Amino acid sequence: MSQIQTSIWAFVTRARGFESEILIALVVLVVSYFLLNAWREWRNLPPGPYGLPIVGYLPFLSDPLWDFHKLGEKYGDVFSVKMGSQTVVCLHGVEAIKEALARSDFLGRPHSGPLKLFNENSAFFRDDVHKWREQRRFVVQSMKDLGLGKTQIEGEIMDEIHHFLDKLRVHNGAPIDLKEPLSPSMSNNICTLVFGKRYEYEDPDRVFLDKNLEVGVEALDQTSVAAFFPRLLKIPLVSKFMAVDQAVRAFQNLKTFCKTVITKHRDTFDPKNIRDFIDRFIDEQNSKQKKDPNTTFSDDTLVSNVLDLFVAGSETVRTSIMFCVYVAAAFPQHQEKVKEEILEVMGPDRDPEYQDLKSMPFTHSFMLEVMRWKTIVPMGVPHCTLSDTTICGYHIPKNVTVLFNLWNAHHHPNYWTDPESFIPDRFIITDGKSVSRPSHFIPFSAGKRVCPGEPMAIMEMFLYFTSILQKFQVVFPDGYKPTFKAAMKGTYRLDPYKVRFLARS
Repeated sequence: MSQIQTSIWAFVTRARGFESEILIALVVLVVSYFLLNAWREWRNLPPGPYGLPIVGYLPFLSDPLWDFHKLGEKYGDVFSVKMGSQTVVCLHGVEAIKEALARSDFLGRPHSGPLKLFNENSAFFRDDVHKWREQRRFVVQSMKDLGLGKTQIEGEIMDEIHHFLDKLRVHNGAPIDLKEPLSPSMSNNICTLVFGKRYEYEDPDRVFLDKNLEVGVEALDQTSVAAFFPRLLKIPLVSKFMAVDQAVRAFQNLKTFCKTVITKHRDTFDPKNIRDFIDRFIDEQNSKQKKDPNTTFSDDTLVSNVLDLFVAGSETVRTSIMFCVYVAAAFPQHQEKVKEEILEVMGPDRDPEYQDLKSMPFTHSFMLEVMRWKTIVPMGVPHCTLSDTTICGYHIPKNVTVLFNLWNAHHHPNYWTDPESFIPDRFIITDGKSVSRPSHFIPFSAGKRVCPGEPMAIMEMFLYFTSILQKFQVVFPDGYKPTFKAAMKGTYRLDPYKVRFLARS
């Protein structure tokens, strides 16, 4: 046999061997599929797709929000998805969501995830339930003591709004990106509450905070895959490609800033003069540590609380106001009705007050409808089961990550008439003078894990939105047609847009 024939024969032999390996691999996949299916049915786990070995269903998720929505339509109100090495259960139906949020066995947080990388000591987004309970009580009470629900904090927010309105006036009706003046203004409200001071928009500290906040929040979705493949982060190139390094640096910068402010507060602390949230925590920490050296009131907890308040309090409300302004510009007839209500209740000059909300049903309903129509945290904050449990007849093992499809809860035709349309008076009851929020309206989640910042968020949205429309007519630049295009970037954010603020005479 010639050398050429020998080479050809060797190639054919290798090819046949390769074909055999492929066939074996396919057989293994098929057998695994049926075994997993049998195992799932035997344990009565929620139905759902299986995906591929090792990576699970991750390669098939191009847009998780809409992909999960389609899976819910296919598999039902409760389904499960293999994400890497973990099984994730998604609650797609309103009743399943409400039931789980009301139960203590769904109160946990996942043991791994992006927030573990960025704020591993978080009381609100990590898995220590005892720490969460103790710190939540403290944070809620602290916000009340510092003026939430009283004129004190409302007056401080209105002072900040005056600075914000001045920034809008400077542009004389020229198109601007609202996010540029709104971002520092919103985070200033949190700075006032937590740090005891506001920063001028051009202040280097203000610029530093906002820059790192933006980088960190935008990276949350990009780095979410790390929750399912934590070992990947040990590979330098992978960590860099997933924007993890950049995000970690951004959150570390925010932590360093918070620690510097906290150190100054400790140096000047006076228990007879509580200035802000940091002071109140230090006071509580001093008291708790005398009684219990193992208290959750530690230096690390203070830093993580400050970081959580700053990030969550700045980002979510800003995104909501960005949507309110965009919707007002897109539907000028609805904007006109809000303006008429503003002039009727507070006139053209008096500052809005939070108590005015009760007398402005259309404006109130408009805001609620924006939160329903464009749910900015559409899959909620992930929960984790604390024990083996059941939901809607399905078995859910302990330590399983649970997602809540709040978007579906806000768009299901069984609960909402014409849910895909923006109907600004949807929440106004028959008397036309008051507003009602149905139990399936849950933009801030529900149950014991409901967002503790909800009262302040609603107040800020109302004060900013009414202040803007009291002083300006909001319009898009000539020729622009609204698309409402948005994407998940930490929250469900509108794509960048410009708008004109035309001063009212």
